[in-house]
Amino acid sequence: MNHIVFFQDLLLVLLGACVLSLIASRFNLPSAAVLLVGGAAIGFATDAPVVELDPDVIMVVLIPPLLMSGAFYTAWRDFRRETAPIASLALGSVIFTTASVACVAHWIDPQLSWAACAALGAIVSPPDAVAAKALLGKLPLPERLITVLEGESLVNDASGLVIYRFAVAALAAGTFSASDAAVTFSMLSLIGVVTGGVTGWVTIRLVTWLEDTHLAVVLTFLAAWAAYLLGERLHGSGVLSVVVCGLIVGLCQHKTFDATTRLKITGTWDVVVFVLEALVFILIGLSLRGTLASLGAGHTFTWWLPEQVWQVAGATVAVVIVARIVWVMAAILLPEQLLARVRGTHARTDLKQATILGWAGMRGVVSLAAALALPESLADRHLLIFSTFAVIFVTVVVQGLTLAPLARRVGFRDVRTAGESKYMTQYQARSYTFQAALDALRQIDLAQCKGNEDVVLRLIDEYTYRVDSNARAHSGGENLVHLRLTRLNLGLRAVQAARTALLQLHEDNRIKDKVLHRIESELDLEEARLKRLLGA
Repeated sequence: MNHIVFFQDLLLVLLGACVLSLIASRFNLPSAAVLLVGGAAIGFATDAPVVELDPDVIMVVLIPPLLMSGAFYTAWRDFRRETAPIASLALGSVIFTTASVACVAHWIDPQLSWAACAALGAIVSPPDAVAAKALLGKLPLPERLITVLEGESLVNDASGLVIYRFAVAALAAGTFSASDAAVTFSMLSLIGVVTGGVTGWVTIRLVTWLEDTHLAVVLTFLAAWAAYLLGERLHGSGVLSVVVCGLIVGLCQHKTFDATTRLKITGTWDVVVFVLEALVFILIGLSLRGTLASLGAGHTFTWWLPEQVWQVAGATVAVVIVARIVWVMAAILLPEQLLARVRGTHARTDLKQATILGWAGMRGVVSLAAALALPESLADRHLLIFSTFAVIFVTVVVQGLTLAPLARRVGFRDVRTAGESKYMTQYQARSYTFQAALDALRQIDLAQCKGNEDVVLRLIDEYTYRVDSNARAHSGGENLVHLRLTRLNLGLRAVQAARTALLQLHEDNRIKDKVLHRIESELDLEEARLKRLLGA
């Protein structure tokens, strides 16, 4: 394909992704589901070229930055506190789902080899970090559930891909060794963790040394790809390497990055991740037409696929969903309930949480990449790819669209969880930090200010108000909270008025562009601060 034509097609795909994301936002729908359905509809309704996704491009180009972003913003303490359920889902559930899918697929179609069935199970067993991140942020769920689901999706790809590797090797060699698989999994995980740790440490040291914030932003992206490529080159898990690197950089950022670097990194990553996530899901939808064509469905969607295809795909979808629910209920909820009853305490996971954990198992781009990487010589390759597509579509579209209503149905409206009372609220934390600033200002010797006493006194008044307003908002009831929100909204109006006046000065040619950009940047920071306080 001509490079200019390819670039034009890429721009059209990106434009379509932006339009579909806008539709999803306008109607409060999960963007991943809308992008998938929209991409498939565009593919079938137009004469656009058949999209063929290269699995190497997906795994090397797209996955590392998306995993890095998810790990970077992971709350490490919460992640560590939920290690048990995360490990149960990331390892136990993946193995259980793989075995369940393999058994059912072989039972429905005995002509499928056990290795092919195991490969299919390994492909569709791990929920996807990209799908989870794209969906969970707007759901009315307790923070603990979000931590478990996002943590699971970050590390479960390693277990799924290891099983997948052995299944593919068994397809070629005709033999399988469980003991070899266990040893290899341990080595892959160890190498991946060590490689990610070293890459993360080096990244932090380099960012500390660099003085150019733009170079620091670029370095964080290079770290994602370096962690993945080094992990794979050293015969480890590139996925785990990226996750560990992201966790370390995210954990150290608060003391390593200055405010300017942090703002630029956050802004840049937000835009890049939005573009990559949008492209991933719309490309999955667009590529469905080519998969159906390879199965004999032609270039338009018809139901005239072989009965075997629908049986295997339908059974795979059903088993993937049911197996996760069974595992959550039997391996997480039941043991915690029994242990809590013996100890006379409250179980951390109740039926409401288990229901959400069981239903929130969206598959995505990693499963697709693994399916597309199946050997061309595999006789049932297209059947396995179509079954993977079916799982991705049903879990992202059906589960994605119903997860929020289900969360409200079971009663998740207040996102506060039991046990959070020992932590400060956001108002208490702000009051505490502003009090520290106020104490520092009060220690200033006014006699040494040489005529600038008014500046210090005004700052003391400002921080005194911040301390008092946050303290009252925490303990003073709805009226004081409303008063604080009113002041913040009035502050936004003032910033908007200042921005309008600034632009008018520029239009009247009374200030230079340099002055415009500097003051506009200050107003942007103030507006961002006020909107952050408002929760916008």
